[in-house]
Amino acid sequence: MLSQDFNQIIQDYIAPAFAVMCLLGQIIGWRMWLRLVKSKRAKMLVHFVFIMFNLAWFFSVFALYRSEKLTDTVWSWVARPATAWQLTYLFGILPLGLFFWIVIGAIRRLRPKKADNFKFNENRRDFLKTAGAVGSLAVIGISGYGVARQGLPPKLVRHTITIKNLPPALDGFKIGHVTDIHLGLWANQRELAQSLEVVATEKPHLVALTGDLVDRKPHYARLYYEPLKILSDVPHGVWGVLGNHDHYAGPLEIAELLDGHGMNMLMDKRVNLPGAPITIIGLDDQGVHHNWMGNGVSAKPEDNDMALNFQVVSGPSARPDDFVLLLNHRPEGLSQALEQGVQLYLAGHTHGGQYQVPYYDQANLAAVFYKYSSGLYNEREAWINVSKGVAAVGIPYRLWAWPSVDLITLKAG
Repeated sequence: MLSQDFNQIIQDYIAPAFAVMCLLGQIIGWRMWLRLVKSKRAKMLVHFVFIMFNLAWFFSVFALYRSEKLTDTVWSWVARPATAWQLTYLFGILPLGLFFWIVIGAIRRLRPKKADNFKFNENRRDFLKTAGAVGSLAVIGISGYGVARQGLPPKLVRHTITIKNLPPALDGFKIGHVTDIHLGLWANQRELAQSLEVVATEKPHLVALTGDLVDRKPHYARLYYEPLKILSDVPHGVWGVLGNHDHYAGPLEIAELLDGHGMNMLMDKRVNLPGAPITIIGLDDQGVHHNWMGNGVSAKPEDNDMALNFQVVSGPSARPDDFVLLLNHRPEGLSQALEQGVQLYLAGHTHGGQYQVPYYDQANLAAVFYKYSSGLYNEREAWINVSKGVAAVGIPYRLWAWPSVDLITLKAG
């Protein structure tokens, strides 16, 4: 019920306000570019670009709330570039252009007393116009690359972790980790298939999907059926948990559509694998019920986040010599996981911040909010891997925090 209320608030208030803000930004930007360019051809190009991308944007917004028939491919090839254009323009190009516009206006208001000074001011204005145009085109180019990069196969990130007292049968055991696919609105079936193919080529023994499997509508879960056949030969199966976006879309229906159709869904469940000394714990995301207080479960100070509630988990306890694997969408509550004997914790949710300092995973936007924001971490006798995931959400492109899937190999310590 709360998920429905949350979606209704977005639809009734937040989305219209954002649409108006985007519209005003586009009008201001359109006028600004018309004043910056001089030639007739350049002005025609400005008209064409603004008309094309804004028509795609309005089509996407209308279809988002009115249509049930559009495919995930339409969303990827129409809504994704249109959304990227709006957000890039609103938060990147427009502020940059306004800055140069204000500076040029200030220079124009100067009243030179000599012709030489006037010529100097004219040169400065011309330089600033050129700099503004070059800067804007650079932002567009980088954004365009980020959008295009999302359509390519994700990067495979390999980790080898040493586990103390690892059962001998698990030495060299490989676990594939895929997360944050957001199938339907931010990714299409082809991108899902190529992500699973990257994992499958490594011949993992087990594959885990840690939430945000679909976006917008639960029926997109059916698009998993064909791609999941790529992982049909994984010896110990494909295991999944739900994320917050799955809860916004319809968690029970998504879990029902996926469970038994190439994936084993764990919603606050614990299972002992019959063919390997492994216990898997799958925690269900709390969606809009999530808060930073742990819903009554006291989080320890070092977590700096929400606590995990293992009391609601059903299923047999871990066998004495089992390796314990935890699947949870958000990278939170590691101290509680340690108390449960968890040795490897797989999570996503952060998208690696989507924007990071090149070649340094931990220097990213998500690090402002999460202690474990991207990559592999070791705490005491446990490891936590926070995958960057497949899709980009909100602004539909990344910079350096490129889409990735992970392969984790266990090694006896």
